[in-house]
Amino acid sequence: MNSITKQLTFSVTLSIEAHAIAQEYSNNISNTLKRQQVYLNTLAVYAVDNYLQCMGFETDWLSSDSRERLAIQLMNVADLEVKNLGKLECRPVLPKAEVCEIPPEVRSDRLGYVAVQFNSSLKEATILGFTTEVKAEFPLNQLQSLEDFLLYLSELEVAKSPQQKESLSLVKIGQWLDGFVDAGWQTIEHLLNPQQLGLAFKSAVSMTRGQKIDLGMQLEQISVALVVKIAEGSKGEVDILTQVYPIGHNVLPQGVKLNIHDESGESVLEVISREEDNWIQLEFSAELGEKFEIMVAYGESRQTREFEV
Repeated sequence: MNSITKQLTFSVTLSIEAHAIAQEYSNNISNTLKRQQVYLNTLAVYAVDNYLQCMGFETDWLSSDSRERLAIQLMNVADLEVKNLGKLECRPVLPKAEVCEIPPEVRSDRLGYVAVQFNSSLKEATILGFTTEVKAEFPLNQLQSLEDFLLYLSELEVAKSPQQKESLSLVKIGQWLDGFVDAGWQTIEHLLNPQQLGLAFKSAVSMTRGQKIDLGMQLEQISVALVVKIAEGSKGEVDILTQVYPIGHNVLPQGVKLNIHDESGESVLEVISREEDNWIQLEFSAELGEKFEIMVAYGESRQTREFEV
């Protein structure tokens, strides 16, 4: 059931089944603290698994490390596999705690971290919110809401959906040289400020177009300009230069990624913004008829554009 406090939370009854599973996986552990850790981790995953299924997401707890007996003895792990998306870490929070602790061994390969707070009798768990930030402790009052959590998972689901990928309009970039530019691609004067225009493409330009891209969610959302230049190359190839600029700021946030994927979806080039970078870029050549993807990402948010030369 739902309860409304300062923000939306979700309470899960920790049934006899929940405690039976926790007992099963902690029973043969001799160390008392480790046994308690596994017990609470199991209850936390049970609560998140219950919540996500109520919200219509498919999970696979049995394939998660938190149901692997050797893994739970060696690591402090409470992961839950969300089908076709990846792993969430479900971190238990004691009744009066003010922070959610994230162990070192689970600070990578996670979609995010969900805080699950128990009542004193361990009969109920309340899912408080989530974060994608990776650090040893995260204040509970800084968690993102469950509304944002569901939106985040939905965006990932759409981004990774094969049907969505197939429906993306293919940009016929090879026709740009003949003056036929795909809808939605603007001249860069409409996207960049005068100072940025002075940085962009100082070499001779055959055709340059750009597109605004929004990355992230709500308070963390950033807007960038994806700019693509195409020029005639040698031996029937075309030279392609792509850049990413901040919109509304002078510098990019640290960690913005620009990737080039080949036709099979493999990453062949990548650059990541550093602190105080005004822009990032990649340059490559492609043959006529060749297909490729440009992906721009920030955190777990990503946007992909498909091209054919």
